[in-house]
Amino acid sequence: MLGVPECFEFPFTPYSIQHEFMRQLYEVLERKQLGIFESPTGTGKSLSIICGALHWLRDHNERERNELELQIQTIEEAKSKLDADKNNDWIKTQTEEIELNYKLNKLKLQQNSIADYDRRIAKLCSKKASSAPSKFEKLSESVVDDEKITEKLEDDDLLLEDAVVESDEESSDESDCNKYEPVKILICSRTHSQLSQMVGEILKSPFGVNTRAVSLSSRQNYCINPLVSKLKNIALINERCLDMQKKSKANKVDSDGKVLKRAKGMSSGQCPYNKQQNIDDLRDSALTSVCDVEDLVKIGKQLNACPYYASRKAAEDAHVVLVPYNTLLHKNTRESIGLKLKNNVVIVDEAHNLLDALAQMYSSEISLQQLQDARGRLRAYKQRYSKRFSAQNLLCINQILFVVSGIISLLDTKIENQSKSAVYTVEAFVLSAEIDNYNMFKLLKFCRTSKIAHKLQNYSSMYPIDSVAPPNKEQKNARAKMKDFLDSIENKTSGSNVVSTEEVTLTPAKSTVAVGNPFLAFLSFLEALTCTYEDGRIIVHKGDQCKVQFLLLNPAEQFKEIVRDARAVIVAGGTMKPISEFRNRLFVAAGATNDRIVEFSCDHIIPPENILPLVVTKGLQGERMLFNFENRFSMGNCIKQTLLEISSTVKGGIVVFFPSYKYEAWVYQQLQDVRFGKPVFREPQNTGSVDSVLNAYACAIRKPNSTGAILFSVVGGKLSEGLNFSDDLGRCVVVVGLPYANIYSPELKEKMVYLDKTEGAGSGQQFYEAICMKSVNQCIGRAVRHKDDYACVLLLDDRYDRLGTKNSLPNWIKRSLQTCVFADGVKSMKDFFSRMKQANK
Repeated sequence: MLGVPECFEFPFTPYSIQHEFMRQLYEVLERKQLGIFESPTGTGKSLSIICGALHWLRDHNERERNELELQIQTIEEAKSKLDADKNNDWIKTQTEEIELNYKLNKLKLQQNSIADYDRRIAKLCSKKASSAPSKFEKLSESVVDDEKITEKLEDDDLLLEDAVVESDEESSDESDCNKYEPVKILICSRTHSQLSQMVGEILKSPFGVNTRAVSLSSRQNYCINPLVSKLKNIALINERCLDMQKKSKANKVDSDGKVLKRAKGMSSGQCPYNKQQNIDDLRDSALTSVCDVEDLVKIGKQLNACPYYASRKAAEDAHVVLVPYNTLLHKNTRESIGLKLKNNVVIVDEAHNLLDALAQMYSSEISLQQLQDARGRLRAYKQRYSKRFSAQNLLCINQILFVVSGIISLLDTKIENQSKSAVYTVEAFVLSAEIDNYNMFKLLKFCRTSKIAHKLQNYSSMYPIDSVAPPNKEQKNARAKMKDFLDSIENKTSGSNVVSTEEVTLTPAKSTVAVGNPFLAFLSFLEALTCTYEDGRIIVHKGDQCKVQFLLLNPAEQFKEIVRDARAVIVAGGTMKPISEFRNRLFVAAGATNDRIVEFSCDHIIPPENILPLVVTKGLQGERMLFNFENRFSMGNCIKQTLLEISSTVKGGIVVFFPSYKYEAWVYQQLQDVRFGKPVFREPQNTGSVDSVLNAYACAIRKPNSTGAILFSVVGGKLSEGLNFSDDLGRCVVVVGLPYANIYSPELKEKMVYLDKTEGAGSGQQFYEAICMKSVNQCIGRAVRHKDDYACVLLLDDRYDRLGTKNSLPNWIKRSLQTCVFADGVKSMKDFFSRMKQANK
């Protein structure tokens, strides 16, 4: 391995911690290691990741070509030496020559594939200058008018697929074995907005001009066909998209290629955006200019080309592929989108909640109402088309109905206390539901290949069960009555609960459309039943919210493939404490050895004197600051006086984090008669209102002669992560109490028991504490976003003064942390802001 470079290209002279971050990152990538990187929010972590990783990638590609050339040269010299030596044994010489020729041919084949790849990329780059906007304008004339697109479903469209439908991956040619696949950097983060910020960092970096970066996303985000995007649900969108592609190939033609018969629904079945030439043009556009998801959708509409398939094709030749958590970490999603891990670099940004995200990704739940709804729809669907199903499809449908009915029966079973929850292992659950004799893997495969979820959704839209009245018996003919009689006898004999024709008649819908698809929730739960028995638990909830829930206890099991196949894996975040969680519960539990794991943590770029963190143990009246669940609702007067004093002391933005929405609402009610002298804003529970609230908060602070504003937020809510309250937007961050999770939650109790059992006594309690402190640390990180920024942080609860709790805080907070009563804290705050005002004159 070559040495790590002394200098790194950066938009400006990097701080020492940024340089060290890039140096460590470069070394981990080169040595094929697993890195845990902690860099406080505001230290330029994203830019350091981009510059360090792209610097390594450039060097790696150059080394790869040079080393290949050197190996070829060495073998050719050995051949020449062998030919020149006439004294060698002839047989031995021939054997050695054959072996050298084999190695040489293999290396030259590899060299030729790289040369072909380089020529193709050079040709692509030459297009960059000539990609004029007029081309877009010309093509955009053929864009289909969204308002004119309509679709009419027929019964044939609702029938199950009999043949096994292949994945929508393009089939590989034999020549692909020799195709050069360069190393890619796969960067994933939690949200599309965070990935868009990463795109901005790429453009800001010195590598931006020559970097090929592509954002991958789901069809739900990329689809520009209104017929498909209107379905909203991602599984339905996927199936509808694949269905339209199949229809586009279903025409019958004669020997001359003339269309003899169009497939049903052909007029609206083909996707007008699935045109190969247009998709290729969009792919080239994505590779010649760095785009985020919104940019590619916009260009896709101009080019009349599908952004989803264009981005997938572009990813093959990209340096950097940006993906959301779910796309990379969920195996089925990763494989369906064609994302390869082998020999590529995986960087997970904002990874502080990675294990929780993995657990949630593979967990699922379904309510009794959804199960009953799914069973009703499937029964009606089976009844209508039973004579048109193949024997195999009919068998699978009956088995699915039996599985659904078994789970419903288990949920309906009376227990001693209907408000309690029962916990099962996966094995015990399938036995209790009496569904253990069915192959869940086989049923899952059937559901995927037959597209039954999509068919049921269309069926429910075309024949909405709930909106149709029973038919008039007098209107039935004798043949229909006889069929009903025979059906009723069959149902009684078999003990089946199939809905009879007389009970419900289904007619084509005119305006009523069924909302939601409960069968998708069932499929998600069915997939959970294929999980390794030791790694999950199933919780049956009784009472008002009757449901069954699968809980993944060992998320590292789903990370094994990434650790095994990727060249290197980096998990990075602003605060990664406790780091042992990532080392032991993620990497080691996923099969990594300790010598492959590297830890890196750096300090904040702001000087210690620019931050004033205070643990406040007593209020103005000397009362104990204890905001636990039992005590917090008796602290109304204390919190009122505290916030009033903070408001009069701090000029600028004050962000107050409460442990729950319920407590935030209660405190807000207590403050109705209080006049802070500045406006108070509240975090909305509706995601769509977040931007408007933040804009109003910012405007109130930035207007002339403003005294600031107060923003009430919730720990773990929409404002506690990923937002930037720099400068006057966040001069003071207040965290009220410790946001402990409900320890009586059956999910949390089961997780803690599992950790105590697998990692030793006390591990569950450590996990419980870590959940709380990770949320607190995210709130603290909203302020002080650059080296000249300053703020005070108030932790209102005497439990913050515990040694273990203080050790869980970020290092840049711990180094300046003070413990005090509130009266002394107010004095420290006044001195702090007076000093910072003088320093910034």
